[in-house]
Amino acid sequence: MPDYQCHHCNVALSNTQYARSHYCEKGACQRAKVRKYLVAKKQRLSEQLNTQIQDFTQSAATNDLPSRLVIDIENITPVVALLPANTNILEDSNPERKQMFLHHLSAIYEDSKENNSQGSEVYCETLLPPTPEKEAELIGKACATCMGNCCNLGKTHAFLDYPSLKHILSLQSAALTENELLTLYSEHFPDQSYEYSCVFLGKNGCTLPRDLRSFTCNNYLCDEIANYRIALSQADSDLTFAAAIHNDTIVHSSVFDEDSFIRVVEK
Repeated sequence: MPDYQCHHCNVALSNTQYARSHYCEKGACQRAKVRKYLVAKKQRLSEQLNTQIQDFTQSAATNDLPSRLVIDIENITPVVALLPANTNILEDSNPERKQMFLHHLSAIYEDSKENNSQGSEVYCETLLPPTPEKEAELIGKACATCMGNCCNLGKTHAFLDYPSLKHILSLQSAALTENELLTLYSEHFPDQSYEYSCVFLGKNGCTLPRDLRSFTCNNYLCDEIANYRIALSQADSDLTFAAAIHNDTIVHSSVFDEDSFIRVVEK
């Protein structure tokens, strides 16, 4: 038997090859190497998150935690959600970025009046059925932990497009003029937003009510949230330990269930 072997296919490796990697260069073996790394990373971060929350729960500063939540943390195996982190800086909202959004909104409004569906980019054509209320509540709390990483792509358009605006206008009790529409959205600009992100992403999340958001924003689930949703469906409890990760480091973390949401770490 050779001194060194690939950890996946057992092919012989030289001393130099083994020192560089415990896996040979075959595609299947490199994929196995990545899978092993990801599994180990998830386990390490999950253990770190669990320690954070247990320490937080036992600290003197958390006497105001709901007693039921403390009991659940001590006795129930939680669902773990490892999410991407929004690491942008919170700053005073930029008037120029607000104006760029309003210009975008005005252009789509004109397209809607002219039934010009090709006038600007369409991000999503269909609104999916709403998520059940309890599930939506838990997913929202998971998203609040990551603090809007996917919202970074919203920039100054907020993914608002022709199909979304036609739907939003149809929900209004009376037809809106262009100025009324611009005023409606202007009322929801946050005082502070994250640099380079969506103009409506504030410290506590999206400042737009759900019925004014785009189809994209109401439909989208990142891969990590989709995995969390599956894990919830298979769990006996909705107790969740969530962490937002950047560069293999926990940046934000929280513990929550349907009735409670507690931030544990926020950097």
